[in-house]
Amino acid sequence: MAPIKAFDIDRLDSAGLPGALALSAEAGWNQSADDWRVFLEQGQVFIIRDDGRIVATAAILPYGDFAWISMVLVTASHRQRGLGTLLLRHCIAELQRRGCTPYLDATPAGENVYLPLGFRPVMEITRWQGRGAGLAVPASLAELDACLARDTIAFGASREPLLRAFLSGVPELAIRSNNGFVAARSGRLAIQIGPLGADSEADALAVLRTALDRVTGPVFLDVPNRWTMLSDELKSRGFTVQRGFRRMALHTSKCNGNPDQSFVLAGPEFG
Repeated sequence: MAPIKAFDIDRLDSAGLPGALALSAEAGWNQSADDWRVFLEQGQVFIIRDDGRIVATAAILPYGDFAWISMVLVTASHRQRGLGTLLLRHCIAELQRRGCTPYLDATPAGENVYLPLGFRPVMEITRWQGRGAGLAVPASLAELDACLARDTIAFGASREPLLRAFLSGVPELAIRSNNGFVAARSGRLAIQIGPLGADSEADALAVLRTALDRVTGPVFLDVPNRWTMLSDELKSRGFTVQRGFRRMALHTSKCNGNPDQSFVLAGPEFG
């Protein structure tokens, strides 16, 4: 195969979506074709091809003065060749050019790549997996506007296009109470519940219980480790730990938004 210097970085377009989806499926990740379209419509995806086949990807999603880096994927046959780091550096340079602070949610293996580049730990996260109770409710997006306002406070930037894309598939999971909200999306393997924002952990627990009662089938949730009431609730429902993440930011340990009101995250690909 060609040496690493021969690889060019290109932009993903809609014609390349099947190749990108194949990479995330190879890794066993939850992204659907619709998730990849979100990256095309609201951010950018950088790719490396070999003999016309997509062999590596990395995505950026800008959110005002900060942005998310995610979907750093390399097919098995091309690993240990520096392609992921090459794309990661390209994403960092692009975000710095825009004046955005890069954030990402790292797996334990990925953390060893990010630390030497200047990323600092911000938050510890656990992904939980289980099943919803499946109680049927009418589908409605009537609560979405209130959810959007609360998410902007918790996350630190407006994500209206993203949350609208999430809820187009599961409108019944746009849930608002007086003191909290939750949204969700349909993934390739499971419903991903989140983001969930609330005034307190007790308020978050009430909203989470409603969401878990409504959803049917496999469920993933990414919960900051500090929220033990939520993790205890998930354990009581038979949820188990799938893996951990560490939220990191480039050259800062400051968390985006208001972490005291952020109880379930949108996922490592979206922040």
